[in-house]
Amino acid sequence: MRRYNTACARAARPGAGPGLGWFPVRIDVADIKQEVGSHKLTDLSVTLDSAEFGGAEVRFDRPFTGKAKIWNLGDRLLVQAELQGEVRLTCSRCLREYTQPVSVSFEEEFREGEPGAEGPDEEDGDESVEPVSFYSDDELDVTEVARDHILLALPMKPLCSEACQGLCPRCGKDLNEGPCGCGGAEENVDPRLAVLKDLLRKPDSNS
Repeated sequence: MRRYNTACARAARPGAGPGLGWFPVRIDVADIKQEVGSHKLTDLSVTLDSAEFGGAEVRFDRPFTGKAKIWNLGDRLLVQAELQGEVRLTCSRCLREYTQPVSVSFEEEFREGEPGAEGPDEEDGDESVEPVSFYSDDELDVTEVARDHILLALPMKPLCSEACQGLCPRCGKDLNEGPCGCGGAEENVDPRLAVLKDLLRKPDSNS
């Protein structure tokens, strides 16, 4: 599982702005707070609104679901979670919408208190210190960490298929449906393959 870092996650995926809506996902930990080493298993359901991502619309038709295990480590709580779901994306080649399954797993540590209450050994800029989140009122809010890991799992250039032919650069026809006949697709041939294309067109001198 990957250790989460909010700042790194946001910086890594430009275009995932704050306009993305979501619904709170909170876990009650009152039953494990008092005993070090205790843990609990709980179901998770993360619901996200449609949003613009990388210049195109991303739709989450159904919630991401999964499970989380929470451990009492003494001075903090450790969350280990796995989520699965589907995302509606727009293919970067043919511009058709398609559904892509997405699975994510992550770990996150939570300390009781408010942000900014770190001890002297957790000064900003100390790269040796693992990132930690905070909680209060016996509830862990895993909304943001779950949301950002889902976004991190999305492809920067979505493809409905590795074999997608895309659109004709001249007439715009979807080449997955067959040749367009206007010749625009041939003009888009990789120049490194142009010589081979010409050789295939030449008649056999031995015929």
